[in-house]
Amino acid sequence: MTKRDFIYVALLIALATGPIIDAFTGGADAVGFTLNDAGQLIATIVLCVWWEMEDAKLRGGTAATLIQTATVFLAPLGLLIYFFQSRKPIAATIAFVAFIGGALLAIIGGAFLGEWLVAA
Repeated sequence: MTKRDFIYVALLIALATGPIIDAFTGGADAVGFTLNDAGQLIATIVLCVWWEMEDAKLRGGTAATLIQTATVFLAPLGLLIYFFQSRKPIAATIAFVAFIGGALLAIIGGAFLGEWLVAA
């Protein structure tokens, strides 16, 4: 497993952990920004930017600072731009859909797991 893959797995675990914590703490019903939300935000941004840097190293280049800044402010847009600058259009589209799809599955899986654990 490459460092890039490890970072992506860590991102999936971090994304799945948030809904589980929310299920136990009632954070899903909270109004406003919770401590869990802040932790999730920071972890997601750090891991996405780190993943971009490691992917660029594996591909023999560097991730542009502008793209990393876009990822900090709006992760899906920054990742989309990065994928299209580092890959051919078809490969970029597939990689982006797979990256975001995995993230969404982790969040949904974490939500179901959290609700199941609380109900048990």
